[in-house]
Amino acid sequence: MSAKFFYYPEPDGSHLVEIDLGEDLGELFSDFSVDAVDGVTMSGGIQRSVGRMGEVITIQRDRLQLGEDLSYQFMALQNHLDRGFSCAFCADHTKAWAAPIHNYLNAGSFTVQAFGNPFTSAIGTNTPASGDFVVIETKPPAQLQEMHKLDSVTNLTSTGGSFTVDKRINFNYNQRAFARQYRTWPILKRPQADIGQNIITNENGRLFSLSIRLVPDYDTLFGFHPETYDGVVNVGSLLSSAPAATGTLPQGQRSSGFDSAPRRFVRENPNIENPFVDLTDPLDQLGET
Repeated sequence: MSAKFFYYPEPDGSHLVEIDLGEDLGELFSDFSVDAVDGVTMSGGIQRSVGRMGEVITIQRDRLQLGEDLSYQFMALQNHLDRGFSCAFCADHTKAWAAPIHNYLNAGSFTVQAFGNPFTSAIGTNTPASGDFVVIETKPPAQLQEMHKLDSVTNLTSTGGSFTVDKRINFNYNQRAFARQYRTWPILKRPQADIGQNIITNENGRLFSLSIRLVPDYDTLFGFHPETYDGVVNVGSLLSSAPAATGTLPQGQRSSGFDSAPRRFVRENPNIENPFVDLTDPLDQLGET
């Protein structure tokens, strides 16, 4: 099925926009950025200190079938991304799924307990099927990440439950983790090095192609993890659903998008620990309140 982008145009962030490619991708692959320093002893021993880690996703489709009728929609998305805001992407919108993992995982286990998908308002209420692949990952530094094939999902719904994997969990997880369908990324931003480069190119104004690199914003992603707030809240409930095709758009004062929903929850609940205290909010840089 077709690939889709989802975003909430900021600085208002009050309505959802979908861009449906109407076809599969030509290329989709990931590289990985790892900040590391090795210490080498005189006897040849090596000790590595690992800091920030992250995925770099490349999304490409040459000669889009829908042509200019599709490609013009990417101008607003590019502007949104270049100003530092987020989008979601899935290579197959019928399989789009992500969910926070409940409690810490232990190496050797097969069963994973999951909260509900906090992004259903944006990417839909799909759940993975037996035989699908999922990625389990933590946030940096020293990020843990592994992929598994699902064995059973009979106890899993969009509101949570459990699933089993066909091979044992590899790592002991001593921190919060997310699971996602392996070609779904709920919170992505554009790398600084790519700002200003057109994500749509054309051949003689007739054939239009897409090429974009995106990176996860792990702090914003884990702002949707209930255990960030002692497991008592679904921040995803603050996200707006797709608006009606006609009529007035909702005006949420930047309170119901990927970037703004977690911060809205923190503002409305000042007694909880603020996971965004060290972040620079691009909305604040704009002087928005």
